[in-house]
Amino acid sequence: MSIDIEKLIRLNKLISVHFRKKHIIVLDPKQREECGDNEELKEDIIYDPTEWTLPEKLHTYVENLSEENQLTNEDKILLIFEKLCKDYVYDDNLISYIKKVDDDVFSLPDWYGRDIDHEWEKNREPHNRRICFELSRYLAEALKELLKDNDAFNMCILWNKNLTHYFVGLTCRDYSIALDTDDFFNIKDLTRLKTGLTPKGVTVLEDRKGKFKNALERFNEGKTEDAINKIEEETADFTETQNPNELNEEIVFLKKAMEVLATKYNVDSQGIFEYMKEIIDIRLGSENREKIWKKIEGETNTSTRYIRCLVINMDGQKYLIDGDERVLRPFNEEELNKKRPTFIPYSDLSRGGFDYYDGT
Repeated sequence: MSIDIEKLIRLNKLISVHFRKKHIIVLDPKQREECGDNEELKEDIIYDPTEWTLPEKLHTYVENLSEENQLTNEDKILLIFEKLCKDYVYDDNLISYIKKVDDDVFSLPDWYGRDIDHEWEKNREPHNRRICFELSRYLAEALKELLKDNDAFNMCILWNKNLTHYFVGLTCRDYSIALDTDDFFNIKDLTRLKTGLTPKGVTVLEDRKGKFKNALERFNEGKTEDAINKIEEETADFTETQNPNELNEEIVFLKKAMEVLATKYNVDSQGIFEYMKEIIDIRLGSENREKIWKKIEGETNTSTRYIRCLVINMDGQKYLIDGDERVLRPFNEEELNKKRPTFIPYSDLSRGGFDYYDGT
């Protein structure tokens, strides 16, 4: 794989026009010798503050994949993307640190995944929760390893600074693509690919010969595009453990959906939140649900996490969708008023950049 700054600038322009947002090219610090110091770089190009690394299991997967001669490079790129999405889950505690500055402008402390030290990396090893900065580095490094002997490809990370978001861009003679494992606003591909849905974070910006589009069509065979259609099909023959006569029809459906996500797909708390939120918005309307925080106590203050849950209002009764416990149950608002509450109204939590989290 080569490093051609002019080609990366062209890729960045394609991406910025497609997404209607300005992006910054982010390079691996290991490329500093090849590309020069910061002052030698052009505008909107920086070195990542953290070195790109490849987890051992993913490195082994890429090495084995490289030897599969019957697969095209495009097939292999998509398989690596899928591997990441299936092996990792989104660290939903991050959301508690994001602050809205203006329309489509957000802030996040750099120490949360972007500018990190050895202690953070060590604390991440026992679990598989990651965020866009970490996942993009894994993906970028995996693609560098896969295509290391092919100078036709150029690749970088793209930083949407306003959304505090990283994703990967790749360009070659035939096509240019963007690869985003965790869309900022919708069901992330980290969840979509675990549940048999097509990826939404694979964007083909240009494809002169249809090479990548054809590979993506092959990859999508047998997958469903819309989450609501997928879950309606899968709940049709699913037996609910509670007497359905005791519950509203929509609540019965939502409980079945929760059980499918939890038992069949082992979806994490963030995935359940996103998936169930989309189902509710389509079937019931967003006016019938609200977000609340759940506090997950750590061994120390710096290891305590907060995740999002949903409360829905149905026929005057409130129900809680708890992605941590993977349950849908009746909810009493008195739970918010306990002396040491587990659940917190969404607008009442303010963490800021000084309430440090250690990554555990």
